[in-house]
Amino acid sequence: MITDGVPLTLTVNPAALAQRITRILQDRPLTPAPIILVAAAAHWPYEPVLVTRTGIEFEVVGAESVLAIWEQLVAKRTMPAVILTPVPEEMLGTGLLSRVVHRSVFRMEPWAIIADSFGAQRIDPRLAELRWAGPALLEATPAKGWPPLAGTVLQRDLTLRHLTVERLGLRRLDVEPDDLDDAVLLRWSALPTARQDLDRLTDAERFGLLTWLGETFGPTGRMLGLLAETDHIADLLPLGLLCATLWADPNNADQRAQGRVEQYAGAAHLDPAAMRAYGAAAQDITIGLFNGSDRPLAGRELTPQQVLERAEDLLTMFSAHAAAEHSSVLPTGFDRALAAVAHALDQALGGTQTAVSTAEAAAQRLAGHMLAGRYRHRVQRAEMAVRLLRWLNTPPRSFADTGEAIEAQIAEWSWVDTALEHVWAGDDAHTDLARTYRVLDERVRVRRKALDSAFAEVLARWVRHPAGAWTVESILGKVVEPVVRDGDRGVLLVVLDGMTAAAANELTAELTDNGWQEYDPAGARAAGGARRRGVVSGIPSVTAVSRTSLFTGLLRRGNQDDERAAFEQHQLWNGRTARLFHRNNLYGDAGGVLNADLVAALSEPDTIVGVVINTIDDALDHGRESADAGWRLNQLGVLRTLLEHASYQGRAVILTSDHGHVLDRGGQLRASTDPASARHRLDAAVASDGEVELSGPRVLDGDNRIVALWDEGLRYLPRRAGYHGGASLAEVTVPVIALLPLGATAPPAWRPLGTQEPTWWNASTSPSPSAELPPAAVPEKARKPSRRAHEQGEALFDLTASEPTQAAPDLVEAVLASEMFRAQHALTPRKVPIAKVRGALSALLRANGTLPVVLVAQGAGETATRAGGFVTTLQRIFNVDNFAVLSIIDDGRTARLDLALLRQQFGVSGSIR
Repeated sequence: MITDGVPLTLTVNPAALAQRITRILQDRPLTPAPIILVAAAAHWPYEPVLVTRTGIEFEVVGAESVLAIWEQLVAKRTMPAVILTPVPEEMLGTGLLSRVVHRSVFRMEPWAIIADSFGAQRIDPRLAELRWAGPALLEATPAKGWPPLAGTVLQRDLTLRHLTVERLGLRRLDVEPDDLDDAVLLRWSALPTARQDLDRLTDAERFGLLTWLGETFGPTGRMLGLLAETDHIADLLPLGLLCATLWADPNNADQRAQGRVEQYAGAAHLDPAAMRAYGAAAQDITIGLFNGSDRPLAGRELTPQQVLERAEDLLTMFSAHAAAEHSSVLPTGFDRALAAVAHALDQALGGTQTAVSTAEAAAQRLAGHMLAGRYRHRVQRAEMAVRLLRWLNTPPRSFADTGEAIEAQIAEWSWVDTALEHVWAGDDAHTDLARTYRVLDERVRVRRKALDSAFAEVLARWVRHPAGAWTVESILGKVVEPVVRDGDRGVLLVVLDGMTAAAANELTAELTDNGWQEYDPAGARAAGGARRRGVVSGIPSVTAVSRTSLFTGLLRRGNQDDERAAFEQHQLWNGRTARLFHRNNLYGDAGGVLNADLVAALSEPDTIVGVVINTIDDALDHGRESADAGWRLNQLGVLRTLLEHASYQGRAVILTSDHGHVLDRGGQLRASTDPASARHRLDAAVASDGEVELSGPRVLDGDNRIVALWDEGLRYLPRRAGYHGGASLAEVTVPVIALLPLGATAPPAWRPLGTQEPTWWNASTSPSPSAELPPAAVPEKARKPSRRAHEQGEALFDLTASEPTQAAPDLVEAVLASEMFRAQHALTPRKVPIAKVRGALSALLRANGTLPVVLVAQGAGETATRAGGFVTTLQRIFNVDNFAVLSIIDDGRTARLDLALLRQQFGVSGSIR
């Protein structure tokens, strides 16, 4: 057995000593109490009494000299004793040795003890050659001993993995020996205790361990060794972020800054390829920590933000700001990306397609920065600005009547309004970007104003001879009643008072990301294909006219009492119970979100429930607390809770409005002798610029004649946050959103809808405004969640809930079997199981390459909460050389797979079935 190089003063720990004593005392009588001499350091800072594996208790004492050994020998004892001593056996007399077991001093013989603990019969010669490893393994022996390993040979690398986990305290990071990789080393180095972990080791062990880590874990392991020698180990992770950008471009390297880094690492020559690999690993782990897809650092002693701050300090120290311009992780890179967006947008205002493409690329780079999630509003505004540029470059869409105009508002122009509201919010931290946003806003509003002017003319003709358009009073008969007549489900009708089609766009996208599927309620019987519907509000577009008409099913003016009485007793319900809840009977008492009567109504499947939520309409009078554009689910009162009840009960949800609105953007006050609202008047003065006279049977005010404002920049009453009652497209268009919980069986007339964005909304995709999903893509019955899914938290919905036609098995398997995929998958720090990749890829191919990121994750068996991080990891696998095989579009909600590029990059030709 190899014992050379093991000092007599070997430091032992309780587990190793107990293991050795168990063997010595095996089959030996314990009376009188035997005394065992062990060659080891006399210092014993542990419990004075240990217990062997067989249950024998023994006392442990230390003795630095022969005299100290004699003192221990003559002491009275009632149990076996172990005396640890550094005194060589040849210095002990026969009289002393005659009193101890075996009449000799036992050596710890590290490799024998270690092999026995691991359950091995032989030691890898490469391990035995490491003279420092035996004592280190002995000293580091865990309390329960080293775990038994498969096989008969104690392999070098596996054994040193176990030693590293113990010596570096990696269990604080929940790391097991098999988990050890460069990412673990980076995370460990960011702990404040990392330096102390190394300092506790002997020089020989520290050098040996760092050498092995460098050999095993490549550039990151080697850089760890260099920084440990220069006492800069805490900078391993932040320095990696800097190196990722300093060595990113071999043809345009900042050699002076690179030289400063080499001096910082002990004047070592740093290979460019190794630095790029090290930097990529540092970026990956930082991104994982930052977005929460990776486990946090132990105790959060060092946050990702502190890592970034230190990286910025190093950036300044090495004068490397120019290189950081292209960093996708460092804050300086984000600032430079914003500046690039500002410049590109300014150039693109000239209108050339090339300039627009440059602006698209700048916005995509900004969106790809790690900090994009933190500054999501700034990224989103840049993306919205690019969308408006694309729209300005599209040919104008014409319309001949009110019905066509409403359809165009739903399909296209409301999306312009959505983007415009985000751009209006601007950027207060970047003056150039703010200026460009103002110029863009002005140009879009000129074109938008022309549309409203043309709409006012066709609306004036339509109110005299209404035909060819759905109206607000038709919602009950055309949308709700067919579901009631079908009789298989309950219905929840939610009226968000004042909601525009633009607000509905973002709200619906959020809902479809969270377990709801949108449908066209008239898809089976309407011409032109399935699409999102819109109806004409009452005239004037005020609550007393539009909402009352909606709930009564008749064109009329009224109040809440009229609405409730008509809705609850309507003949369309064929005797079924109906309940309508307004603001005053909507909210519950302490401890309950909803009124008890409303909860009871929702719990009765046969009861038709109507609810009015006034949040948006109230905001027009009083303003909003939020400075961000759009309306989110959590900003709309009890809507979230209502939808949770509806989902649980399997109700069909009709989400609509009574009228839209326009926001105050510093417009002008126009004088009127008889204003009936902020946007329409009753006096006899003829219509002038920005106004239109509306007269006819559909006008329920002023003896069937009003003058309404179509110019959104005008008003008749004192300034407020927003207004309605006028004749602009935004005010008159009422969106109708039909929803079902994902996996529910649809009513016969309903047809599922895909994404409804216009073609110019996304640069890399061209969805049709009337895009329709095939019925087979809608699961009929929810699958029971697996045990694993239950342990991880139930997903909001499950893509594999039904048994759809098997899609693209040839292409999926061809990709997974390709050499390029295996190489890319191996480079991913956090390995994604092949089964999950297969599920995600199959889900994307079933959807022709475009699918919400949540559904991509669900197809792979991941929970919705991890969807973003999961798809980001897939991008690292599929986006070879940064080509966008898999891209994230639509404000981070949708994943798009470029099938042609997938085949090209992975060298496959599989077919999609």
